[in-house]
Amino acid sequence: MTLEEIKNYLRVDYTEDDIYLHELIEVSQIYIDDMVGEAYKEYEKAVKIANLLQKKIISDLYETKGINIEGTNNLKRDTIVGSILDKLALYGDTNE
Repeated sequence: MTLEEIKNYLRVDYTEDDIYLHELIEVSQIYIDDMVGEAYKEYEKAVKIANLLQKKIISDLYETKGINIEGTNNLKRDTIVGSILDKLALYGDTNE
């Protein structure tokens, strides 16, 4: 994921947040790989799904500073994030 790709996705055209966005790109990739391993990287479809997930995570962290959804009286994890992580984990459990 490049800085340009994520800025286009977020519709950000200024440079003030470039360092922060670059950090989010790195951290989100580490998060995905730590959660599901790296075996998914051998499958084109899985890489596309992982890229979508990475954009979602970066968007959530950038715009709302988290990946949780506030409920009426509780906080729950975003089901999209959880289901994509579960799907990617099926490609293998090798963690490097």
